[in-house]
Amino acid sequence: MEFFLSLVFWFLIFFVIYKKITSKNIEKVNEKEIKDKNYYLPYKVRRTIMSEHERLLFCNLRAVLGTKYDIYPQVNLDKIFMIERQRVYKYYLGWLRRINQKSVDFLVVDKNTQSPVFAIELDDSSHEIEDRIERDIFVQEIFKRNNFPLIRFNPGQYKIEELKIVLKKYLN
Repeated sequence: MEFFLSLVFWFLIFFVIYKKITSKNIEKVNEKEIKDKNYYLPYKVRRTIMSEHERLLFCNLRAVLGTKYDIYPQVNLDKIFMIERQRVYKYYLGWLRRINQKSVDFLVVDKNTQSPVFAIELDDSSHEIEDRIERDIFVQEIFKRNNFPLIRFNPGQYKIEELKIVLKKYLN
């Protein structure tokens, strides 16, 4: 019995020390602390918000679409699709969580109304990963069920003449 109590005691000591070491010691931060220049914030401005392939496609899209449309990069799905009214709020939150962390590479909107016209996904090598494939199927189904175009391009498949041909049927 004494051995068992000793074992429990040492386990509790170990557990407390382990928790202390592994906890991030996250505290509520007040405004005064944040204004302190020595307060650590691990954020840096990105060098660019687009990959090289995205940037090239973006430039060519601007040339093809002209001044009638705006192009927004990295738009979350919850900005494109709204969730139907749910009787229970937690159901709404569940549906929201399924889309609010997912985005499309570009959303093209009518410049005057800001109404969505179509979305574009650039399928680079990251789209070959298993969980990304599942994500793409889910996203594709949302677009399909809403009769909203999601146009997919492979890297390098966006010369101006090719884009004009592909996008012609989606533009007024």
